[in-house]
Amino acid sequence: MPAAVRPRPQPCRTAHGFTLIETLVTLAIATVLIVVAVPSLRDLLRNNRLTAAGNDLLYSVTLARTEAVKRQTPAVVCVVADSTAAAPACTGAGGKTTGASWIVFADTNGNSAYDAGEAILERHAALSTEVTMVTDGNGIVAFDATGFASPGAAATLRNAVFCDARGLVAIGGRSSTERAVTLSGTGRAQVVAASSAVQTALTTIGSSCP
Repeated sequence: MPAAVRPRPQPCRTAHGFTLIETLVTLAIATVLIVVAVPSLRDLLRNNRLTAAGNDLLYSVTLARTEAVKRQTPAVVCVVADSTAAAPACTGAGGKTTGASWIVFADTNGNSAYDAGEAILERHAALSTEVTMVTDGNGIVAFDATGFASPGAAATLRNAVFCDARGLVAIGGRSSTERAVTLSGTGRAQVVAASSAVQTALTTIGSSCP
């Protein structure tokens, strides 16, 4: 009768893990990274929010200009208290607005005010309440059928600045924490972020932001 086969003894395996010191060091490093990263991430989100606001207004101005030419009728961008209202009313005043909203419409009678029956081409939702919009003129951009900004420049919006609680702070040399949309006499609009350009817009408006 064959002898029973004895199982080979298995080598002892040592359990590996983190020591208390290693765990504390890891937690300390993670805490430092979080402390450094969170403010940067918050500023990044703020900057993106202001950039989006400026780009949205630029899009609306461009849309109004394009539609004025296409429809051969005046088109208007104007700041309103509630863009979701059935008959939104242009505020007809510049200045500072928190959580601003605006509309674009075909101004068939050319009075720079929305009237029943006029086509609303865009309703822009209200901006975050953390964003302040500062404008000059009457908060209205009007284009005639040629695509040029309508006469009466003294009352027409030519500068709009978007900012938050940080105000105008330079970032990386030329850029800043604020965004400005500027409109030339011919109706050409652009978004600027350079500190000097934003400050020029604020000086022209005669205000500060926020």
